[in-house]
Amino acid sequence: MAGFFDKVSDVINNTANEISDKAKEISEVSSLNVQIRSQEKIIESTYLEIGKTYYESHKDATEDDLYELISKITAAKETADHLKEEVANIKGK
Repeated sequence: MAGFFDKVSDVINNTANEISDKAKEISEVSSLNVQIRSQEKIIESTYLEIGKTYYESHKDATEDDLYELISKITAAKETADHLKEEVANIKGK
């Protein structure tokens, strides 16, 4: 009977070790995924900053490869400014 309990004890210990190893693996993967997302956010914000800088330095150019996109941004900014004025007028009443 002692042999049976030893086998059961071994199975329980092995299972506990496997669970512990899996938990460590999940924790490590989770930590790495958080770091990856952090780096991806840095990349996205840097792309955004590059785009803003490019727009500001080329917004008056008319023969640029990106003229249509620059015009689209300029038009959206003008529309947003008009809408902000309307909001200010409504709030001013």
